[in-house]
Amino acid sequence: MTRSILAYLFPRRIIQWTGPLAATGVAMLVVVVIVLGAGWVDLSASIPHPAGWATILHGVFRRSTAYHSANFVPPKDFGSPSQIAKGAGYYGRVCARCHGGPGLGQNPVALSMRPRPQYLPQEVADFKPRELFWIVKHGVKYSAMPSWPVQDRDDEVWSVVSFLKAMPKMSTAQFRTLAYGDPAARNAGPPQMQDDRAPLKPYTLPNKDAPPLESLYAAPAAGFDDLAMGGSLIASCAGCHGADGAGRGTGAVPNIALLTPEYLRTALRKYRSGVRHSGFMQTVAVQLTDPQIDALARYYASQPKRQSQPVTASAAQLALGARIATAGDARRGVGACTSCHGQEGASPKGFSALDGQFPTYLADQLRLFRAGIRGHEPGNMMRGAASRLSDAEIDAVSLYYGARAPRNPQRAATVVH
Repeated sequence: MTRSILAYLFPRRIIQWTGPLAATGVAMLVVVVIVLGAGWVDLSASIPHPAGWATILHGVFRRSTAYHSANFVPPKDFGSPSQIAKGAGYYGRVCARCHGGPGLGQNPVALSMRPRPQYLPQEVADFKPRELFWIVKHGVKYSAMPSWPVQDRDDEVWSVVSFLKAMPKMSTAQFRTLAYGDPAARNAGPPQMQDDRAPLKPYTLPNKDAPPLESLYAAPAAGFDDLAMGGSLIASCAGCHGADGAGRGTGAVPNIALLTPEYLRTALRKYRSGVRHSGFMQTVAVQLTDPQIDALARYYASQPKRQSQPVTASAAQLALGARIATAGDARRGVGACTSCHGQEGASPKGFSALDGQFPTYLADQLRLFRAGIRGHEPGNMMRGAASRLSDAEIDAVSLYYGARAPRNPQRAATVVH
């Protein structure tokens, strides 16, 4: 009996292996179809590739590129000043959004892709011109790298490749002028990038240390709205906060005109570094230099300070809010808000001003603190304070501060474009 089973499982003649192998193949195919069809495979970009998978994909990409580009020869004018200048404009408008540029890091949105785009000023030297031509013209599947919009304009593709090969030797000023035009012709606004090859400041994302390690997490970074290289700072911020910083009446974002220059400056730098988490704000802040942050902080802090919106609350709610704000609850270990934020809504230590802020915004932030989503900064005490507050208490203290008139109104500064 045992011999017959072994003979069936391990036949002596090669032809007899055909049936078992075919059956095994069919069974494996059925399993694969079931697994893929059921949706069990998680394709989320927020989770890392399986160990070694990114290395395999990257190796296949490099070999495929080398093989398919083997017969391409650069044109005679490849690398000429006119070719470089022609390709620079496209790179500045499109490619820099993901791949950065001299003196610029990469945008957090781009670096949240999987696989992540390479930092080309640093990595482009590893590719031959013919390989870059193949990649720019045809793109790369499953990588968010698009193909060229029209496939019959090789001259345009080669101009971008000319620029790519020249870019690593460019200064920030040269790159800015080539990619975005004469600085004198652009709207200056608050300070744009002025320091040529100024030291970049690192920032972090959860995927930073996952291989391959070919990206640059640094600010100022190329963005999706040209803010870092020549856009209007106020126009960018006004989309959410309004030109006067008052928040456009929605309560979804704060009235930043109520905040001090010190607080605004610190907040923007924390967003930029990734210490303070926000998918909205980090993508903006990583595009800003220190002079730009200082200019924005001064500008918005100088705007008129007014109550964000009329507040309707019962006397009981306001009384509860006032008690928490000014006295806390020692029995439960809840400190008074005024111990840090001051009796008038702010303190010399640079804590945020609360008087006149949107109640909905304040309540949202307290709930984020309570849930542990906000307050990642070392020494931040708000998680502990908010963790002991009920929903009713959060709503009450938010209404209390929202109903108060902001202190020290100031005259509006000249609008900065």
